[in-house]
Amino acid sequence: MQAISKIGEKTLIESMRNDNAAAFEQLFEFHWEELYKRAYYRLRNRELAEDMVQDVFADLWTQRRGLHVQHDLANYLGAMLKYKIIYWASQQAREEELQIHLFHQMEKVEDTILGVMEVTALQQTIAEVVSAFPENMRKIFLLRMQDYSVAEIAEALQLADQTVRNNHTEALRRLKGKLTETYPDLPLYALLAVLFTKS
Repeated sequence: MQAISKIGEKTLIESMRNDNAAAFEQLFEFHWEELYKRAYYRLRNRELAEDMVQDVFADLWTQRRGLHVQHDLANYLGAMLKYKIIYWASQQAREEELQIHLFHQMEKVEDTILGVMEVTALQQTIAEVVSAFPENMRKIFLLRMQDYSVAEIAEALQLADQTVRNNHTEALRRLKGKLTETYPDLPLYALLAVLFTKS
């Protein structure tokens, strides 16, 4: 679809605010593909990415009369999508999510630090430790492992930035303590550097 000028987009937004469904459909057609690409990049699931984008536009239509776009609609929609994904991820913060993440991260470790059998045992130990964390600590830990920032997590979970930092620090302290106790010969700092390096 051809690009919409800033003036044209403002006109469409204003028309949408006045319940013009055709204007909403034009905005949907223009912005849908880019939002879908962003959602798929984070979620790696086509159906889930589509559902997430549909939810963003459903919210846009529901909130149309009170809509105030500070800069441009693309940024506004991108922010809506980002926080929907973070909120969704926080609700999925369970042991199986950690196992999936660890599987991919541990592939980097097998040929250098540990053998396959050690990696499997280590994954299980980490999963057990994390599953025992208090709910907010577990969510924060898993979201940080997925490269969400402190500010993004704080916004999504409605917590203070310092609360997020404190929980993450305490989670790492507990994890380090358990790994040191269970695997005294493990090159711990090298391992943690791999686990918490962005992909």
